[in-house]
Amino acid sequence: MIEKDLFGKALWDYWSDNDPEDMLTWTHLTEPEVLPIAYLFRSYDEMPVSEQLALQNSYGKILDVGAGSGLHSLYLQAQQKDVTALEWSSVSSRLMRERGLKKVVNQNFFDFNPPERFDTILLLMNGVGIVQKARNLVKLFTKLKQLLSDDGQALIHSSDLKYLYETGNGYMMPDDNYYGDVHFFIKYKGETESFDWTYIDENTLRIFASQNGFEAEKVFESDEGDFLIRITSIK
Repeated sequence: MIEKDLFGKALWDYWSDNDPEDMLTWTHLTEPEVLPIAYLFRSYDEMPVSEQLALQNSYGKILDVGAGSGLHSLYLQAQQKDVTALEWSSVSSRLMRERGLKKVVNQNFFDFNPPERFDTILLLMNGVGIVQKARNLVKLFTKLKQLLSDDGQALIHSSDLKYLYETGNGYMMPDDNYYGDVHFFIKYKGETESFDWTYIDENTLRIFASQNGFEAEKVFESDEGDFLIRITSIK
């Protein structure tokens, strides 16, 4: 359960120069890794190709889900795009406003019920994990039906964690849950919090999309196995 908002605290410390420290992140499957807070404020040129392509392909009224420090929204705004940054963290939302973002909404994605629809919805930085468990993907597509315009698109970034189960003699996959479901941990300035997250493989995402009236088109896949996929309504 996310209660301490350590991501928000870390972002604010960096932005306000309040003795920021790097963050540690890990899952129940992986060892701790250092996440430099500066990376969460990266420029367009410092972004991975998947993010650059997502921003290049964004059009119309844009919703940036889980906007964090606002790095994607700020770039789009600078390009004269109509972008709304959606963020559940009140600390991060305040930070984005201070950074100059014109449209910031402090709300949970699944509780967000605006009067307008969006032409592009961004779920970047493994943003599909917002559903927490793979079995909740239906909830995501139900929300996309509500929020997307008739000709709208969702650009979703995810990763395939199958490589973590490689044994040398094939793969030893769990039989009690989806293999991409993880328990995610964050440690910042001596405090730790954890929450459920999921990384959905491309085939599973395609299956759920099709079952819920959408089609999926892969935009990009990196050598590391993460990918960007475009979701649109089946006509």
